[in-house]
Amino acid sequence: MQSFQDTDNNSENLNEEDNSSINQQVPQFPQKKAPSYSRDVPQILKLQNQFRNAQGNTRRELECQLIKRLVDLKKNSDSDWYRLNGAWALKYTTYLYDNSSTLPGPIDNTDLLQNRNQVRNVDFFVVNETVWKFLLEEYSGGPEILDEKIPPSPTSNASSTTDRAKSVDISIISNVSQLDINPEIPIKGLKNELYFCYMHSTLQCMMSIQELNNFILNSINRQHQQSMTLCRNYQELLRQLKDTQYDYIKINSLRNTISKKFNPKHQHDAQEFLLFLISSLEDEINNYNRKQGQQQNKLPNIIEKYLKGQMISEIICKNCSHKSSITEDFLTLSLALTKINSINQSLEDFLKDELIQDYKCECCHKKKTAIKKTRITKLPQYLILHLKRFKFFPKSNKIIQHVKFSLESTFCGIKYNLVGIIVHSGSLEQGHYYSYCKRQNKWWLFNDQKIKQVNNIDVLQQQGYILFYQQLL
Repeated sequence: MQSFQDTDNNSENLNEEDNSSINQQVPQFPQKKAPSYSRDVPQILKLQNQFRNAQGNTRRELECQLIKRLVDLKKNSDSDWYRLNGAWALKYTTYLYDNSSTLPGPIDNTDLLQNRNQVRNVDFFVVNETVWKFLLEEYSGGPEILDEKIPPSPTSNASSTTDRAKSVDISIISNVSQLDINPEIPIKGLKNELYFCYMHSTLQCMMSIQELNNFILNSINRQHQQSMTLCRNYQELLRQLKDTQYDYIKINSLRNTISKKFNPKHQHDAQEFLLFLISSLEDEINNYNRKQGQQQNKLPNIIEKYLKGQMISEIICKNCSHKSSITEDFLTLSLALTKINSINQSLEDFLKDELIQDYKCECCHKKKTAIKKTRITKLPQYLILHLKRFKFFPKSNKIIQHVKFSLESTFCGIKYNLVGIIVHSGSLEQGHYYSYCKRQNKWWLFNDQKIKQVNNIDVLQQQGYILFYQQLL
């Protein structure tokens, strides 16, 4: 997915005190720009290497990110386009987005050669050259069939507009001499100038995690300046929010640090940024601790302690009963939205047993049916649930169904309170991110620099994209 641009000549929209529904207020933004090939290729290669080395659910989630990047990538207007068997494409989509463990197998385009009366987007789909080469390398098969037509550009159905107030840069106080004993972050907005709503909505939810705020404010100091850039950027943001006299601030250092991965002139996905930020914070902590060797001044891994869970996937061969298992850590759980109407149902579907056809057992070496069992062995104190609303293959679309969730829920026998929601309004091509966060024991709508206190009903009516839950201890 992608982030969405904010303009400087909008109206207050989501923060106006009127009788219109919050859900109907959808800011409109310009069409997304085509990614820069030269700039995106290094990121794609890095993501592809991560994908190649991953296993289990982690591998599939990385493949979702990778295929999205490849679908968007365009070398030039003369790039070749290829036809892909429709039945195979739908099997692949089910694997990617509906959490199926059954791989689609080799590509079989032979029917497309034998029958000339093929219907586009039914019997076959058209993919760009980069996608085709990736699928062919990963799944084999064929044959290659060039398409004579370039797919038309998608249209947008987003509506309405929003205003962004003018802002001034806020000076940053980067060093304090005493511990910050109050990790509660003031209710402040974040100035949006370009495509930063994906980042703002994510950061506002992150700021509801008081343990993280306390660690960043009090444990990161001058000795960490060289090796912990993102931790210091996040600390600078928290201090800026606590020190400013204005209703909103402009993010500077953090935005500049991430610009190589998240081009400010392009649109980005809140989920992708969330995983990048949390993983980077943990990497910086671990890298610093490794450099300390046996010294005593190591930092606690705050991410592992509060945000990281663990699951195990076990595959049982029905022929010889051999069991193989993969243990994975997770920062978020990505849940499918197929035939479900609540968060709890989606999680149950994620954990249900699944039959795998043509499984080649490493013990008996026969292709037989196997059973995959997935169970969570550790739930984190802060559970982050990502709903797969966006599909990028074989066609791009957004799932807009409302999924029920509660302010208090029980997952795998453990009670949680909802503390934050990231919402995406609009379409894939035009839309906007904003968030609802529970801060100071009240619910607030954060729409970039605009803030509004809301009630429980407002929160429960939202089409959640990412939900943040805190465990009740």
